[in-house]
Amino acid sequence: MEPPDAAREAVLELFREHGAAIYRFASTLVRQRDDAEDVVQETFLKLLRHLQSGGSHVNLRGWLFTVAANASRDRLRRRLRWLPWTSEREPAVDPRPLADEDGRMDTARRALAGLGARDRLLLTLRAQGLSYREIANASGIRPASVGRLLARALERWERECRRTMPMPEAFRRPTS
Repeated sequence: MEPPDAAREAVLELFREHGAAIYRFASTLVRQRDDAEDVVQETFLKLLRHLQSGGSHVNLRGWLFTVAANASRDRLRRRLRWLPWTSEREPAVDPRPLADEDGRMDTARRALAGLGARDRLLLTLRAQGLSYREIANASGIRPASVGRLLARALERWERECRRTMPMPEAFRRPTS
């Protein structure tokens, strides 16, 4: 068992290192700021309990993303149970614009939001730099399937980007 102060210090250090990435990851999955903040809080509270009970310090970064992925899925399941069936099943993407000059980040974000939950999960985990083994653990997918599913998710995301990206004026067909 780790002393309580040492566990708290370790959690604070890991929060400083990975808190923002965990938040971005969760917000991509749950699509609501409040829920993403709750996922982050829940993830780091679980980390504190894990360390205080003598849990392993091996690959805590991967462990954090696994816990955050599970907490995000749980939030989405709970939210879907309470939504009336006549409304949209998933909330709209956070409308805050991303700062870039030509709108590519906004297009990429909208395209990601247009994908299924598993594709968003896989692409977001990979964008955070997780290995295939860490992605498998975080997503509950067999390690042998990660590469193939990730490649397909990337193809769908690229197709969605092309579909949602406004075509530059120079490439548009002239209207008669």
